[in-house]
Amino acid sequence: MNTAPPNRAPELSEEQELALLLDVSARILMKAADPVSFLEWIADAGPTLAPGHARLIDPRTGPVGHAFRAMGVAIYNVMPQPAANFQARRLAEPGRNEDCLCGSGNKYKHCCLALKGVLDLAGYNMLRHVLDNWPKKGFSKLPGSHVDLMAVYDTARQWRAEDDAERAVALLEPWFAGDQALGAKVEPLFDLLMDCYLELGRERKRLRLIAEVLRRGERPLRAAALHRQAAMAADLGDLEAAWESFRQAQRDDPDNPHHASLEITLLVSRGEFAQARDRARFWAIRLERMRDPELADMIGWLRSVQADPERAMKEMDRMRLPGLDRLEQLLAAAPAPAACYETINHEDAGLELVARPDIEKLELRWRRVFPQIKPPSIATQHGIKAMWDQPDAWLDFLERNPPAWQSFDIVDDLAMAVDALPTLGTDTKTLPSLLERGVAMIDANLEIAEPGEVTLQWGWLENRPALRLFAHRIYLAQDVDDGEETPEYFVELAQRMIALNPGDNHFLRDPLTRAYLARGEAQKVIALTDRFPDDFCSPTLNRLLALVRLDRRGEALGLLHEVGGKHHTAIDMLLAANPKAPRPDGGFGITVGGKQEAWMYRRANRALWQQDGALDWLRKAWATVKKTLRP
Repeated sequence: MNTAPPNRAPELSEEQELALLLDVSARILMKAADPVSFLEWIADAGPTLAPGHARLIDPRTGPVGHAFRAMGVAIYNVMPQPAANFQARRLAEPGRNEDCLCGSGNKYKHCCLALKGVLDLAGYNMLRHVLDNWPKKGFSKLPGSHVDLMAVYDTARQWRAEDDAERAVALLEPWFAGDQALGAKVEPLFDLLMDCYLELGRERKRLRLIAEVLRRGERPLRAAALHRQAAMAADLGDLEAAWESFRQAQRDDPDNPHHASLEITLLVSRGEFAQARDRARFWAIRLERMRDPELADMIGWLRSVQADPERAMKEMDRMRLPGLDRLEQLLAAAPAPAACYETINHEDAGLELVARPDIEKLELRWRRVFPQIKPPSIATQHGIKAMWDQPDAWLDFLERNPPAWQSFDIVDDLAMAVDALPTLGTDTKTLPSLLERGVAMIDANLEIAEPGEVTLQWGWLENRPALRLFAHRIYLAQDVDDGEETPEYFVELAQRMIALNPGDNHFLRDPLTRAYLARGEAQKVIALTDRFPDDFCSPTLNRLLALVRLDRRGEALGLLHEVGGKHHTAIDMLLAANPKAPRPDGGFGITVGGKQEAWMYRRANRALWQQDGALDWLRKAWATVKKTLRP
C-alpha cells in the first residue's frame, strides 16, 4: 500500500539537488551580481532547494545556513557572469581575523573558515547553468567575450547528448560567423558543430562550414576540415578526392597525430593491407617519440593494425557499433522474401505497390520504436545515426516480428541506417545483403503482377521505398571495386531499373552510358539517350562520343552545334591540358552548367575520349563550332 502523503514532490538525488541549486543560483546572479545579497539568499533558500545536502551538514560546524553561505562562496567564485564579460568575479579570501566575507559580521576563523571546501567545484562547468538560462539570441555575444572556450564546447556537448542538438548548433554557429580569421583554438567547436549538422541532416551547412574553415582557418584548423572533407569523400566512394584532401591536410599541419588514423583508414578502404601495416608501424614509432600520454590509445591501435589491419579495423567498428552484430544475425535469420503487397495497375502510369493490412500495421508500430527519417527527393542516403544511439527497442521489434522483414519501408529504413554508419574501411556485408533483399522483394511481388510490360514508377509514393532500395543497390554496385562486384552486374541492374522506372529519376543513364562506352557498346548509348532529349551534360556528351566512335561524324558535328552553348563549360574543361580543380559550387548539389559539373565530367570520362582519336576530333570541331556561338 502506498503511504506517501498526497501531492508530495518526488525526492531528488544529491546530484539532481546540486544541479537545481546551481541552476537557480545562476538565475539569481544573472539578475543581480551583488555577492552579499546572493549569499543571504542561498543561506535562506539553499536548505529548501537541496534538503538532502542540508541533512549531510555536521551541526557542530554551525547553523545549516552558514554551510550554504560557504557553498554560495564556492558557487560565486566560479560562476561566469554576463555582466563581467562571462568571467567569474572571485571573492578575495579574508584573513583569519578579518570579517567573514559571507556578511555575518563574525571573524572569518569563527565563521566560514571551517566550512572551506564544503563544495568543491574545481573543474566544474558552471557556464552550462548560465547558458541554460540565457536566450539563444544572446549566444552571438559570446565570441567577443572572455568566456572559457572549453566550457562552451562542454555545454554544447551536453546539450547534444541530451537530444538538444538544435540548441548546441545555436551556441556553436556564432564562432564561425562573419569574415574574421578562425584560430586553431576553435577546432573542438568545429568538430562538434560538424557532428551536430550530421545528426540533424544539414549536409548543406556541413559543406559550407568546411568551405569557410578552409578559407579563413589557421593551418591546424584547416587540417581538421580537410580530415572531414576526406572522410565525406570516402563515404561517397570518391577515394581520389579523399586522398587529395588528406595530402593537403598533411601539408597544412605535418605533425598532426590524427593523420595516422585517416591514412590507415584510406589504405584499408582500398584493400592495401600491406601498405597499411607499414604505415601503422611508421606512425606508431613517430607518435611514441612524442611522449604524449594522451596518444597511448592511438599507438595501441596502430600496433594492432600493424599485426592485422583488417581485423583491427573490424574490431574497432564492432566496439563503436554494438547494435550492428545483432542486426546481422537477425537479417541472416529473416524469412525469405515473399509477396506481401497488392499491385494496383494504373496502366500507362504503371503499378502501385500497396502493403497488405498486416504489413501496414507492422509499419505503424515500427515507427513508434524507430526514429524514421526519409531522405529528400531521390536521395538514397540521409547520413543520420540517431537510431543507433539506442538500437535495442527496434532490434527487439525485429526479433519479435519476423514478418517485418517483408516491408519495403522497414528494409529501406535499415539500409539507410547501416549506410549512415562511419565504418573504418572494413565494410560490413550488412548493407549489400539488405539491398539484395530489397531487390528480391521487388521480384517476389512483381511475379504475381499482371503479365505484360510492367513498370514501377517513382511518381507513386507507395513505390518509393522499393525503388530507393533498388537504386541504392545499383549505386553500391557502381562504387564497390573489391573483386566481387563486376561492371556486368552494374549494367544488368541499371538496365533493369530504367526499364522498371522509365523516367530514370535516379539518373542512372549517366553511369550507364559511361559503362556502355567502356564496353565498346556505343550503339546502346545512342538507343538510351534517344529517350532523353535535351539532357544534362554527361549523357549528352557521352552521346556525342558514341556518334564519333560510330564514325557518324556529321551527326556528331550537328549535335555539337546544338548543345555547345549549353555545355560549353564542360567541353572547355574536357579539352583543357591541365586544369585546376574548381572550388565547390557552394551549398548542396552541383550547379548545372557550372565548373564543378564540368570537372566531374572530365574526371569520369576523359580517358574514354582519349581513345580512337575522339578528343582530337572534338578539339578541331569545337574550335570551329565555338566561333558560331553567341557570346
